[in-house]
Amino acid sequence: PRNCAEATCKDVGVICVDSGYEIHFAGAAGLDIKGTEVLGLVKTEDEALEHIVALTQMYREQGRYLERIYKWAKRIGIAEIKRQIMDDGDKRKAYYERFVFSQKFAQVDPWSERVSGKDKHEFRPMASVGFAQAAE
Repeated sequence: PRNCAEATCKDVGVICVDSGYEIHFAGAAGLDIKGTEVLGLVKTEDEALEHIVALTQMYREQGRYLERIYKWAKRIGIAEIKRQIMDDGDKRKAYYERFVFSQKFAQVDPWSERVSGKDKHEFRPMASVGFAQAAE
């Protein structure tokens, strides 16, 4: 999210605080309006990334087709999600590693395809015309 307020109503949000990073999840700002739940507080950006990636993988594995994260969280239970992601380091690391592994096969960078492919001409620099040339 672009600001602290937005971090409190989206699927996942992070708010930087004096003591680290406060991770929020399971908000809704569409047809349903719901504030986020606080997953927990971590000290470093790397820890925040690990926790969020693990949360994402847990949701990927346990969520139902078209089930929004806030509905999944209600079904699974906020306390259970916190237990697995915040309190169980081994489980969190396993979720994180499965997500990273999955991205080796599922992650495609659409920009690199465009730059190297048929749309390569779109990324050529524009001609630079100096003021002296323009006046002539």
